[in-house]
Amino acid sequence: MKISLEQHLRDYAASFYNGQPENDRNIRLKIDHTFRVRDEARRIAAAELPDPAERSLAERAALLHDLSRFEQFARFGTFKDAASFDHGDRSAELAAEQHLLDNLDEAAQADVLDAIRSHNKLAIPGTLSERGTVLAQVVRDADKIDIMPILFDYLKHPTNKSVVLNLAASPEITPAVWDDLAAQRTPPHAELRTVADFVSAKLNWVYDLNYPTSRRIFRERGYLETLKDFLPHTQQVETLYRAASARLAQ
Repeated sequence: MKISLEQHLRDYAASFYNGQPENDRNIRLKIDHTFRVRDEARRIAAAELPDPAERSLAERAALLHDLSRFEQFARFGTFKDAASFDHGDRSAELAAEQHLLDNLDEAAQADVLDAIRSHNKLAIPGTLSERGTVLAQVVRDADKIDIMPILFDYLKHPTNKSVVLNLAASPEITPAVWDDLAAQRTPPHAELRTVADFVSAKLNWVYDLNYPTSRRIFRERGYLETLKDFLPHTQQVETLYRAASARLAQ
């Protein structure tokens, strides 16, 4: 009997449980995240994409966007791509290797794989097709939206440092990160040194939200305000917050 893609993902994730609490909670973290990103992508696509076929592809890409995270943590004990592998690229490889897109035509397969590869990059490559770009935009927005509550839970109960890539628990924002933030750029992960770097970088995610629906969700859930509460109470942070708030209002 053929199983659903959702059940395949649950079974695949479960194959990486090993009885070690640190490993198993992070495998659970990512499978739960996968299904919530699917739900957020479905919500964004329903509001922004008029084509039902395109909405279906966006949902498929969202389900597969983090397919490699289970292998990544089981092998390397981290979600840090620089210390393991690029999880967008590897997730696309696994989706193809596991034949999870075989019921799609070649063009649709290519677009979904491109969206998976692109979801974690600083910017969407200009080489994607028009539809591939749309799929990537939906997945990137959905991913950002769901990462917020995961981060906030860690900041309130800082027990799982894998959430913040094992960065130093410091309230300091480093100069290179400040430069990117002031220029309304998202700092690359390689620049991040402290938890404050990690949190402040999320303020600038608002400039990379692609759809009005995504910005509305971000705004209505109060994500910017919560991020600000976990950062140093300085004029610099206030300036960044006000600029990001203005962007969310658009």
